Amino acid sequence: MNWFMKLCMALCVVTVAVCATEASATDVDRTTGAASRAQTAYERGIQLRRTDAAASLDAFRESAQLWERIRTAGAENGPLEFNLGNAYMESGDIGRAIAAYVRAERFMPGDSDLEHNLSRARAGVKSSFERTGGTLLVDSVARWWHLVPRSVRILLGWLCWLGFWGTLAAWLIRPTTQRGGAGAAPGAAWRVAIITLLCGATLFGGSVIADEYLHTSRPRAVLVENGVTLRKGNGDGFEPAFVETLGPGVESTVIETRPGWLRIELPDGRSGWIRETQAAQL
Repeated sequence: MNWFMKLCMALCVVTVAVCATEASATDVDRTTGAASRAQTAYERGIQLRRTDAAASLDAFRESAQLWERIRTAGAENGPLEFNLGNAYMESGDIGRAIAAYVRAERFMPGDSDLEHNLSRARAGVKSSFERTGGTLLVDSVARWWHLVPRSVRILLGWLCWLGFWGTLAAWLIRPTTQRGGAGAAPGAAWRVAIITLLCGATLFGGSVIADEYLHTSRPRAVLVENGVTLRKGNGDGFEPAFVETLGPGVESTVIETRPGWLRIELPDGRSGWIRETQAAQL
């Protein structure tokens, strides 16, 4: 797996270098150095796992901090989130590991290693809830279109959109005599091509727009602390919404925000307020 981790590190560095068009060469060098140190720390944690558990844990935490620094610098891609999730997972921070893996899903749908690690992390969550709401249709459709990576859907959407206008323009400038009569069959083929390209642009482009809408209208959050109490209001003086406390890794939907506080809804429909620092927002 070392070759894969090194490849991921390289992809993260390239992405940061490309995206940071306004950054100085020094900033890029710092990011590159942070990625190298993060990978080195992770590998050191693997090596020390059996001989020095405490040092191994410190190495994984160092790796997570360095990957997090790269993410804060503006990098946004699947390999980065995957590496960050691995570092958090090995350091015992299940909540932040799940958050990173879920973010990685937007960029790496269907990746077997990601799915395995996310399932392993979720299996370690002590609190679990069954869904009772009515969003199964939305979630099922979203799961279907997420089989195609977001970047690929954007590319295909643009290609279909440009192809639609190019084909439409070519069809319109053809001689009128070629659009009917003996040219009826070719004309029908042109119309099929135009409609197909328009449908493709609508499908792929619409899925990207829907992603952004769902991300904005239904923001998600993952608890990252132990003993979290959901309260009936945004303050420690409010009564608990229910007696049970929640642990790291519990996934939820953010339905309201106030300064320093989040009102979240659990998969079983119950809701309550938590401190903003008690969750990682996705």
